[in-house]
Amino acid sequence: MKKETAKKLSLITAAATAAAMLSGCASDGDGQISDTLSVTKETTTATMASEDAEVVEQVEVDGEKLENGKLRWLSFWSLEPEEGESVDVFLQLFKTKYGGEIEYIQTTDSTKYDDLATLVLGGDSPDMFPAADLDTFPGKASAGMFQPMDEYIDFGSELFPEGARRINEMHTIGGKHYMACVAADAGTIILYNKNTIEENGLDDPAELVYNNEWTWDTFKKMCYDFTDVDEGKYAIDGWWYELAMMLSTGVPVIGMENGEIVNNVMDPDLARVQEMFREMHNAGVNFPRAEFNWVAHPERVGEGTTLFYPVGSWQLYEPDISAFGNPGEIMFVPMPRDEKADAWYLTAAGGLDAYAMCKGAPNPDAVAAFIKCKLTANTDESVKEVNEKKLRGDYGWTDEMIEMFNYTNDLTNAHPVVDFYAAINTDVYDLLHNPIKDASYNGTDWYQTRDERNDAVQTLVDEMNEKLKTLS
Repeated sequence: MKKETAKKLSLITAAATAAAMLSGCASDGDGQISDTLSVTKETTTATMASEDAEVVEQVEVDGEKLENGKLRWLSFWSLEPEEGESVDVFLQLFKTKYGGEIEYIQTTDSTKYDDLATLVLGGDSPDMFPAADLDTFPGKASAGMFQPMDEYIDFGSELFPEGARRINEMHTIGGKHYMACVAADAGTIILYNKNTIEENGLDDPAELVYNNEWTWDTFKKMCYDFTDVDEGKYAIDGWWYELAMMLSTGVPVIGMENGEIVNNVMDPDLARVQEMFREMHNAGVNFPRAEFNWVAHPERVGEGTTLFYPVGSWQLYEPDISAFGNPGEIMFVPMPRDEKADAWYLTAAGGLDAYAMCKGAPNPDAVAAFIKCKLTANTDESVKEVNEKKLRGDYGWTDEMIEMFNYTNDLTNAHPVVDFYAAINTDVYDLLHNPIKDASYNGTDWYQTRDERNDAVQTLVDEMNEKLKTLS
């Protein structure tokens, strides 16, 4: 599950540069590593119901208890449950089966790589780092922040789901794995209110999904049928869904093939999606964010004035999603299928559960044990009901939502697509990130944008490929 991505802990002081921080990276003994990092052994008052704990206790895992169970976790979110939540199965397994404990090194999203560099260069490396945001590989791996995991993790294990295995293979250099993806869950989903669908005489998107009729054309028609600018009714609000729609073609903007980065900026399938965005923008389908200080308004979904709200599946793990409707009204579906593609391709970004091993990790065995617990918790049938019970109790999911989530996960695992444009370097990111959204937000012509930027992107891709050759 990707609940952890929603755990936005309070921000700490912004980091200085790595070079300036090297002298202060060692722990001073009172829980402070530096001015910008704090370290604690994670504790929680959360528990697991006794009947659930008994189920978990019967689960078998590979390997013995660790002599050293401490796992040093550098992140801007905690692995422990929040107040009022029950303990996750994977964490219960890690603690009870392997004697694991989490030492949480708290950073911020904006300073995490500066802080990681500080610790690695200062000989005080963490063990594990979150890779779910797809920004660790290949750029940060080529910079020496991470190490291959093959010596400790069996990437051929049947515990890895098909989609996770495919994604892991994309994150290799010279046949060595630099990321352990344990689940390729539903990435970007589309939230909607069932009452709004019914009141406007529209087909239920969930039924369309199960009938294999949830396509680009169906999605567009529903958007046009619903939109009424004069009445203040708009079909789409939310952020970051443009890339997910582009990836439904099966073509990433920047991909990885056989350990080499591939630039697909000029691909005609991507242009096809961007032209659809521009057409929909010009038709007034999108909520006019510019008129509202570029702030999204999810509450409009619950009010019935916005039809669809595409968002990362992490939104489903927020304790309160009442803005989208009352219990029983909220539903979601995957991104629609591209009729011209040879399969239903879905992005795993947003629902990815993945980890990287830090360069010089002091306890790689604890990382391996943690990954085994994650895989076991995701695949063991005996704990399925425990996991689903948590979804109902902690997040208010209905049986209908759980069924759709499982179905969407199956679709994602069958044909996952990952984009690497954000993970090469900041120059590539700056060249592509906003232009990917410009047709949808501003009606910009993608053909002109790609022609202006492709050569620069290709030069940067070629440079990174040369760096990867030295690692392989």
